[in-house]
Amino acid sequence: MKFTELNLNEKTLGALEALGYKEPTEVQIKTIPEIIKGKNLVVRSQTGTGKTAAFGIGLVERLANGDTKKALILTPTRELAIQVCKEVKAIGKDQYSGIFAVYGGQSINTQINDLKGGYEILVATPGRLLDLNRRGIVRMNEFETVVLDEADHMLDLGFQDEMTEVLDALPKEKLMILLSATIDESIMSIASKHIPEAQTIEVGEKEIVSTIREEHVETTQRGKLSQLVRILQRHAGIKTLIFMETKRGTSWLTDRLKQKGLQNVGILQGDMSQASRNSMIELFKKGKLEIMVATNVAARGLHIDDLGLIINYDQAESDETHLHRVGRTGRMGSTGRVINFIIRRESREERMREDHPDFAWMKEGYTERRAEHTEKYRPRRDSNYKPKNNYKRTKGKGRR
Repeated sequence: MKFTELNLNEKTLGALEALGYKEPTEVQIKTIPEIIKGKNLVVRSQTGTGKTAAFGIGLVERLANGDTKKALILTPTRELAIQVCKEVKAIGKDQYSGIFAVYGGQSINTQINDLKGGYEILVATPGRLLDLNRRGIVRMNEFETVVLDEADHMLDLGFQDEMTEVLDALPKEKLMILLSATIDESIMSIASKHIPEAQTIEVGEKEIVSTIREEHVETTQRGKLSQLVRILQRHAGIKTLIFMETKRGTSWLTDRLKQKGLQNVGILQGDMSQASRNSMIELFKKGKLEIMVATNVAARGLHIDDLGLIINYDQAESDETHLHRVGRTGRMGSTGRVINFIIRRESREERMREDHPDFAWMKEGYTERRAEHTEKYRPRRDSNYKPKNNYKRTKGKGRR
C-alpha cells in the first residue's frame, strides 16, 4: 500500500514525501483511517513501528478536514515530547505553524510566549501541562482530540494522578487515542473509564522484533569493563547505546571509557539540564558522538537513525523496560544488534590470578616501593619503652 491510498490531502502527501516516507507501516495502515473517521482507539504496537507518524498524520488530517480545532498529545518524558513535536511539525509543515511542545526543564515564560500566539497541536508532559492549565494559559476544555503516547510508561513513572487530573479536566465529548508498546490491566482500566467504545488495535507480537539479533555475554562483575572495551573496539564506527541502571553509574562508565582511549563518548541521564540533554542527543544523531552511555531516560521514544548496537551493561529491572531498551535499534524494518551482559560469580582461581583487574594498576616495582615506604615510616620505639597507663587504681575502689 502507498500513502496515496489512504486518501490524504496533497499537502500531507507532499510533507511525507519530503520526509522520505514511501509506504505506510502496518500500524499506520490500521490506525490512520480510524483516527480520520473519529474512532476512539487503544493501540498496542512495538517500538519503532511508526506509531508517532500514525497519530501525527491522523491529527493533521482531522485539522485539515475541520473535524478538530485543537489537539493534545500527552507524553511521559521531555525527550519524547521534543521528538514527537518535531515529527508532527514536519508532517503538518505546509498546513499549520501552531505546533508546540511544553515540558519541564525549559523556561515556562518562553513556552507561555509561544502559546499566546495560538496553536493547533500541543505536545506536553503531564506536570507542565497542569501548571499551564492552573495559570490559565492552556484550557483543557478546548481539546477535541487527545493522544496518550507511551501510556504504560507514564504509569511506570508514577504519573497516574496527573493523568487522571488531566483526563478529568478534558471535555466529555472528544476523540481519544491511547498508544503503548504493552497493554496490561492498568492501561485497560484507564481505557474503560476515559475512552468509551474504544476499538483495540494490536500490531505484531509482544516480543522483540525479528530484525533485532540478541546475544548474551557472560562475564564477572570485575571483568565487565574490560569486556565492554573489547566489544566497543570490535564495533568501531557503529553507533552504540549503552544502558546502565543509575545516573552515578553512567558518569563512572563514561569517565572510564575515556580513560581507555574511547574519547567519542557521550552521556544521557536525568540530572543533566534539558539544554545539555538536547545537545547530547543532537550530537549523537549527527554522528559526532559514536557511543552514548545512558540511563532508562533513553529507553522510550528516542529515535536515532543508524543505531546499530544496544549494550545492556546493567540488566533492565523488568521485561517491559528491556523491550523498550532494545527497541531503540532495528526500527522501521532495519536490522539491529543487542548485547546483554550476564553476570556470574568469580572462581577462586580468577580471584587469585596475578593479572586480575583489581591489580592491573600495580606496575612493575610496586612491591619494592611499598616495602621501602613501610620501612621508612615504621614507628621507632626504644627498647625500654613501656606504654603509659592512663588509669590509676585505688585499692578497693576500682578504676577512676
